[in-house]
Amino acid sequence: MPITAFNSFTDGLDPNRRSREHFITNTNLEDDRLWVPYADGVWFQPCCFNVTSGGFSIVLKGLPGAMVGTHYHVGTVHGYTMRGHWRYLEYDWVAKPGTFIYEAAGEAHTLVITEDSPEPAIILFIIEGGLIYLNKSVDGGFAAYEDGFTALELTRKYYREAGLDVRQLDLLVR
Repeated sequence: MPITAFNSFTDGLDPNRRSREHFITNTNLEDDRLWVPYADGVWFQPCCFNVTSGGFSIVLKGLPGAMVGTHYHVGTVHGYTMRGHWRYLEYDWVAKPGTFIYEAAGEAHTLVITEDSPEPAIILFIIEGGLIYLNKSVDGGFAAYEDGFTALELTRKYYREAGLDVRQLDLLVR
């Protein structure tokens, strides 16, 4: 879950160990161990953590009916739907396999996997900067913050608890 207070977290790597080189990574959508829990019925697999801008790239998986809380982005977002159906509650469109989306910074929305999605939704998101979660049910004010640093921290914690090789995450830090 996103943090609710700012902290002084760093990526944990000495600056001279951070690679700025071209790289590739592979996800394994079938290996349940690699999905980092994010919200009820929602997980992600990391692709890249940008420790310069705070951006990050993930593959998000959500079960039909699952939701990611209302939030807005401080930077742009690109998304590509690989499986399933999802939408933003604030809009009429539904993303299906093959749908590409572009989001301008600063627009609030609530991501939901449609109840009638024929399978879990799998979406690639490239997120430039942080997400500000809103407490929509109370006053619409600040609820939590997420960015590449907090996503990396969450992923490292999950990898340790799941007995996965945390050093593999260092390869995703740019």
